[in-house]
Amino acid sequence: MKFRVEVIAMFMHCKKIIAAGAALLLCLLANTAAAEPYLAVKNNVQCSACHTNPAGGGARTTYGAWYGTHQLPQTAGSLNLFDAGKLGETLRIGADLRTNYYQSDRDEGEDARGFETQSGQLYVVLQPKDSRFALYIDEQIAPGGALNREAFILTKLNGQHFLKAGRIMLPYGIRLEDDSAFIRQASGFNFDTGDNGVELGLQYTKTLFNFAISNGSSGLNNDDKNLQFLSRAEYLGSNWRIGATALYNDAEAGARTQANVFGGFVWQGFVFLAEADLIKDESIENIPGEYQQQRVGLLEVNREISKGYNVKLTTEFLDPDTNIDENHRVRHSLLLEYTPFANLQIRGGLRQGDDIPQRATGNYLDMFAQLHFYY
Repeated sequence: MKFRVEVIAMFMHCKKIIAAGAALLLCLLANTAAAEPYLAVKNNVQCSACHTNPAGGGARTTYGAWYGTHQLPQTAGSLNLFDAGKLGETLRIGADLRTNYYQSDRDEGEDARGFETQSGQLYVVLQPKDSRFALYIDEQIAPGGALNREAFILTKLNGQHFLKAGRIMLPYGIRLEDDSAFIRQASGFNFDTGDNGVELGLQYTKTLFNFAISNGSSGLNNDDKNLQFLSRAEYLGSNWRIGATALYNDAEAGARTQANVFGGFVWQGFVFLAEADLIKDESIENIPGEYQQQRVGLLEVNREISKGYNVKLTTEFLDPDTNIDENHRVRHSLLLEYTPFANLQIRGGLRQGDDIPQRATGNYLDMFAQLHFYY
């Protein structure tokens, strides 16, 4: 009950911000937004419809590749030359590369601008003929040196049920592409924090249940003798969905307990996504019975203007320690995206951070332009 009251209070706090953002959106209807979760909500499908990994992200299925080359772009690709990344009957490959020009204006510290490679990934899916087992590899090749994000064995059980074992990205909340989102940073679950463990998925027409056991650390080995436990459930309605995640990390340094509720719906061509998290961490205080508590929230609105054009507006909320009054942070983003041809997106955006005066580094205005190649 306490969690429910806190979630309601958090989004009531954001109500005025959301209204202002909606007004801004009406003035700026011009381009697009492309985070995979909104596309799943828009088309009323589960993540496994477009991605080989049932949790979402990474290598695309045949349908996902077709959607990205024929449905998403303004000018569709060739049907005759469409290959869905297949190299024969047993091997499928894929890739994503995002390169940016950025400019950051900050209240404290030096302003910055320049070019960067935000991320580059290669995906490999190997499934022998007449086998229920597949090898899945997600390798980051940029920036910096190579980094394995996921490497697991995937097997399909009866129906659409599945089992994964190896290095996996745990299915926590909404699988956003933006790793810098508050809900991904505070929770510790993003594309750079895979963990070694096993995951069981029970997938039905309208529901999905995930159960996972992992080390509870992002390293190659467990850093203590305890484990981390996660459960997630999601239900799909006709044009809406709702879900929840619960996690318990029984670490020797102090237990970490997390829970969230998330969902999305479509209304008058607008696609809404929302998530609210409550995080309790005993390892920070390092005193028996004492813990630090965080509240985190995200509201995202997407609107496709015409084929190949979309706008995304997000409002984020973070209270890093509920024991301290007036300590919260908010952040607003406007992302414009244009997909002129298959396999190429042109993106641009603004992000404004609003923090307390004592944390001047959290007050800034960031701008970026991006080329995104996907396959």
